[in-house]
Amino acid sequence: VADGPFAAEQAARVSSEQTRVLVVPTGESSKFLAPLSVDVLEQPTLTGLLRRLGLRSLGAFAQLSATEVLTRFGPDGAFAHQLARGADDRPVVAREVPPELTRTLEFEPSVDRVDQVAFAVRSVADELVDRLTELGGVCTTLRVEVGTESGRIHEREWLHPRWFTAADVVDRVRWQLQGSGTATSDLTSPVTRIRLVPEQVDPVGAQADGLWGGGPDERIHRALSRVQSMLGHGAVVSVVVGGGRGFAERQTLVPWGDRPVPAHSPDQPWPGAITALAPTTVFSEPLPAQVYAADGTQVSVTARGDLSA
Repeated sequence: VADGPFAAEQAARVSSEQTRVLVVPTGESSKFLAPLSVDVLEQPTLTGLLRRLGLRSLGAFAQLSATEVLTRFGPDGAFAHQLARGADDRPVVAREVPPELTRTLEFEPSVDRVDQVAFAVRSVADELVDRLTELGGVCTTLRVEVGTESGRIHEREWLHPRWFTAADVVDRVRWQLQGSGTATSDLTSPVTRIRLVPEQVDPVGAQADGLWGGGPDERIHRALSRVQSMLGHGAVVSVVVGGGRGFAERQTLVPWGDRPVPAHSPDQPWPGAITALAPTTVFSEPLPAQVYAADGTQVSVTARGDLSA
């Protein structure tokens, strides 16, 4: 506890087991900070220069004139000088501690079948989604961690175009476990733990449908998800157009239910890219073509990429 956030942070760092809370009396922050090393400012460039000048403590740095510090070290140095003098006037912004949303499922004994793991995960997925609903939020990015008996942790981050339902969570766990296998595939190493971590939670209002609806028809989504459950995650895909030079390079096949993120950003520069307008038909196998100039001579391209006409 001290006058400002910086002094309070340093007081917390030097607290010991005997003195769990160190209270710096009002007006004595500069005295408390004086013997501390300039390294606590966490500005390597500035502290390196101060050390070369022989200023190794905050007290020595604080004795310099504020005007001289601003002229010599700039705004960042002036702010650090203000902290060293114990004149930290930044307000303390209170914030709520975010709720704990991570859910962990332990298996004792370990489980070696995908369908058994998926069945057990259902209750944890329901609990997670219900908790998010109570908080008025939805999960749009989920990290699934799978701990195995061999000691390895298989981790993957899943993106959803809208938000995860409990069934979506179970599907992602199953797909992560089985890869391209069937829903009853045996695992290479028994599972000891499943951990579900909501990486991105949005307010439910931000994901509401617009006036004309949003996303695919629910019946289509259920039908295609059923196909994925039988054949695997990559059995149903949609095309997303991104950046690239050729038309084939711009296409990214995204499994159904994943967020449509292209492999290459369209905002990046693509020298040599085919410009608009795009042809109406793109042949899977390139067809030979002959180009003629206005005088009837055939146009060719040299090794340097120059046209003959």
